[in-house]
Amino acid sequence: MKVVRLKYAHNDPLFHRARVAAIPASNLASAQLLLTGEACCGFVPVTLAARHGLPVVPRLAVYSDGPVISSRLFKGGGAGYAAVEDTTVSALALKAAMGIELQRVATLDGAFAKYAGVLVIGDDALRLVDAGRPHIADVGEVWREKFGTPLVYAVLAASPKAERQEVLRAVEELENSLAHFYENPTPLVEQAAKRLGISTQLAERYFATGVKYHVTPRVVQGLQKQAEIMGLGELNLL
Repeated sequence: MKVVRLKYAHNDPLFHRARVAAIPASNLASAQLLLTGEACCGFVPVTLAARHGLPVVPRLAVYSDGPVISSRLFKGGGAGYAAVEDTTVSALALKAAMGIELQRVATLDGAFAKYAGVLVIGDDALRLVDAGRPHIADVGEVWREKFGTPLVYAVLAASPKAERQEVLRAVEELENSLAHFYENPTPLVEQAAKRLGISTQLAERYFATGVKYHVTPRVVQGLQKQAEIMGLGELNLL
């Protein structure tokens, strides 16, 4: 079973023990792997799942319910605001919650000198937090304060070409991997910290309180509200 694995540390607990063939992908490349049938299922930004009408499996997702740490608008010394290219969900969330427009930047080189704030996500955001870079807003935090719901970044979606049973088997593998992680998170947390070059304490806090995975009825309700706020249309929930 081939499954799309987003290239950020937040996907580590879902895949470290899963007996699947993981296909690493960026946020923007993930949906195409499902549309072409190269993977039976995988994680894609909710924005792309909605755009392409991908079937969403409401059992696992990558979301926050308060501060997420790995998606922040970091302070700069210039004017205006920018966002890294690989974000769609966080940029829309900031626009909805704070009313700010974001220019896209291909690289962070010179960005903090040019802009008053730069939205950075994923592993790069964790490194900036660990380095002590001050921030204007944590995306998960401002979303919950404004709208009162979790913020879903990536959903588990199925390929339109996949067999349902294959998708369900893959989901079970991901859930089992996550269960193993929660039974003993320390080894994976330490591995992630070493790979990213961040403190173990920050990695522990991130996985314990920042990023969440199990989809509950409250998360589903929040996801539907999020889709409405962001103008994504109705999601195709399996």
